Amino acid sequence: MKKRILFVDDEPRILQGLENLLVRYRRKWEMTFAASGAAALDQMRQTPVDVIVADMRMPMMDGAALLRIVKDEHPETVRIILSGQSEIELAMRAVPVAHQFLDKPCKPETLERVVERACSLQALVGDETLRRLVGGLKKLPALPAAYSALQRTLADEESGAREVARIIERDIAMSAKVLQLVNSAFFGLSRHVTSVSDAVSYLGFSMIQQLVLGSEVFGGDSLRSPNGFSLEGLRDHSLLTAGIARGILAENRKQAGDAWTAGLLHDIGKLVLAAELPEHLTATASAAKQSGRAPFQVEQELYGVTHAEIGAYLVGVWGLPYPIVEAVGNHHTPERVEHPGLDVLTAVHVANALAHECEPNAGAPGSGVLNSEYIASLGFSDRLPEWRESAEELALQISGVKP
Repeated sequence: MKKRILFVDDEPRILQGLENLLVRYRRKWEMTFAASGAAALDQMRQTPVDVIVADMRMPMMDGAALLRIVKDEHPETVRIILSGQSEIELAMRAVPVAHQFLDKPCKPETLERVVERACSLQALVGDETLRRLVGGLKKLPALPAAYSALQRTLADEESGAREVARIIERDIAMSAKVLQLVNSAFFGLSRHVTSVSDAVSYLGFSMIQQLVLGSEVFGGDSLRSPNGFSLEGLRDHSLLTAGIARGILAENRKQAGDAWTAGLLHDIGKLVLAAELPEHLTATASAAKQSGRAPFQVEQELYGVTHAEIGAYLVGVWGLPYPIVEAVGNHHTPERVEHPGLDVLTAVHVANALAHECEPNAGAPGSGVLNSEYIASLGFSDRLPEWRESAEELALQISGVKP
């Protein structure tokens, strides 16, 4: 069945150019075009689409405003923003509502790859088995309040470090946690940071968002550890995975930030299960120990879905960026996604496996499974020793032991 794709741009010349450029995809895509946000919404209300690709800068209703409405009315639709390099600050307004961003002009093969990956992800988190399991939960955790407030503040182009700091300072415990993390050996800062405002200025908005998210996700007093499951251990593993993943993509600041967040949240599905279905975790751990298989393999066999897909569903509901949702949902099985090269998913897959290698129970069934064939197919096998050495050094830093 053909995927239905709607392209939105207020310039007829651009739309005509897109139609001509993408003519070869007519066999696999059913494409329609709209010259305004209002026209796009009218079309979708009559005939829903699988993917909407919208220009960011349009009069009356820009791309961010359009996708915000699409998200509410058609949450199943993949939402993609097209923006030029000069529109980066403007495009930040679309971060909470866009699955993916593409630069203008965009090559057809790039657009094809992004559309196919996004649709694959939607199919993953929309799987009927997953929907049944999630539907049986009493509740899904809401997007952490401070993180949500930060998203709204950063979407306002008039906001600055002072406004961001005020949000954090409303919660004394969170302020203390952020300052503790900022000043830890994990970040290796050259001076001691004593105020939240300084922390915001020193680290930047993106990193502060990530710290706040981590503080809220793993700092809830209501979290309890089922038998045989350590929430503290999960937190430490997630922080280590986040740091390793960020280091792997250190040359690309944007990807490094997404890798940190995806690494931090890659096992968040386990938190959901710990709170709502602790017997699920207990049965999985027992079967994994007896069979010598990894827990995610046991989960797939017993329940038809793993903690990875549950986590992806949750962060997708939260509206986190597409690369993060994809990495969370596929961190054990990156081969399910067609890759152009080293990206957030690959970094988190490698980081998860290396983090497990660095932990005291390395080699146990709970260890991450590194897909060596997948890494080799991407041409990165020769970088594994370097990544492994960096992971070991970071593990020592986090544990407070100098290498």
